[in-house]
Amino acid sequence: MKKFTFKTDKPTGKYRYFQNSFHNIKLNKILVGSIDDSFPYRIRLKVLKPSINEDGNPNCSWKWISLKADFDSLIAAKSFVLVNGDQIQKQFNLVTE
Repeated sequence: MKKFTFKTDKPTGKYRYFQNSFHNIKLNKILVGSIDDSFPYRIRLKVLKPSINEDGNPNCSWKWISLKADFDSLIAAKSFVLVNGDQIQKQFNLVTE
């Protein structure tokens, strides 16, 4: 299976102190998830909906899900994704378009 990669986008500009960084999870250079920037660190993934009308929105074919696990640090969340990458790809139908 393919490996996950990570990219951190830091805010720029005059008011960058008031904005949070974005920690993106990528698979084959395509954004498939994110990690929250503050404690508790949570992992969110973009998955395809089984039915287009599952949540009453027929305009979008995917939805965000959040994993149950909370992490104490960003490094712990990233290592969880790397260690369990194969299982995540098998269990969830990630959006790779």
